[in-house]
Amino acid sequence: MDIKDSIIVCDECKSEFYRKSSRMKNLCPECAHLLYGYENCDHEFVNKRCRKCNWNGHSSDYINKLRLES
Repeated sequence: MDIKDSIIVCDECKSEFYRKSSRMKNLCPECAHLLYGYENCDHEFVNKRCRKCNWNGHSSDYINKLRLES
């Protein structure tokens, strides 16, 4: 199965992402990185989505707060 065949929604930011692009089952690579320190995707945005993981660039209020605190 190709990485782009399985699209799910992140529990935290509600963005769609390619399931196999993240090491966490229900979190996009961005949220998994900020919440648990997992390796993030090296995002490359095309038409407002990362072509590698499909993240749309949106974040939850909690994730935005974490970014401000770091």
